[in-house]
Amino acid sequence: MSMKTPTMKNASHQNGNVTQCPVSVRFASIAMLALTLAGCASLSPEQCRNANWRQIGFTDGANGASAARIDEHAKACAEHGIRPNLDEYLSGRSQGLLNYCQAENGFSLGRRASEHNVADCPENLKPAFLEQYHRGSQIHSLEEEIRSYRYRIDSNRTEIRHDDERIAAIKTELLKRDLPTDRRAALLSEYERLVEKKDALNRNRLFLQREIDRLEIRVRVQLREFGHY
Repeated sequence: MSMKTPTMKNASHQNGNVTQCPVSVRFASIAMLALTLAGCASLSPEQCRNANWRQIGFTDGANGASAARIDEHAKACAEHGIRPNLDEYLSGRSQGLLNYCQAENGFSLGRRASEHNVADCPENLKPAFLEQYHRGSQIHSLEEEIRSYRYRIDSNRTEIRHDDERIAAIKTELLKRDLPTDRRAALLSEYERLVEKKDALNRNRLFLQREIDRLEIRVRVQLREFGHY
């Protein structure tokens, strides 16, 4: 049975944005919200004067910001002789936390390896949130392994390309009629070494690709088992 979570018409803080960066609160955009808020100042003088403290609290809660976030707003507005409406802020933040603390968001945070603030979640939402967070973390680990293998494949390809260029240069030099015997022997030895190295890199590339295929299957299977298609 799914729980309907409260929403507000726009968590980007019309009439009092926590930041000057336009954002909206939905599960799919919570990551962008967090990054945006982290990179912008708290409140401008105009935002302090026109602040909708319930809306500001809602966005902070939906981003999983700690209760200490209000201290930053208070400090920013104190410079302009304005005090936050704490009751309105906390009321909005409580509503926003109901969005943040949903299990689906826990999975998304875990899959991105983002830190969470489950400590501020309502007690009845913590177990499902944490369970999905850990499941998302499992998917993240597999996907990180896949990315690592892909990086190694790219490195192999780059190395093979450089070796091919050297092999081509060796072949060109070996065509010279007046090439000294010792130089020819050295080139032939280098050529054989590079060919063997290239064969080994190609075998390794095929192995890595098989590992990627295996892990991608595991990711798909686990996503289905976790209810994420």
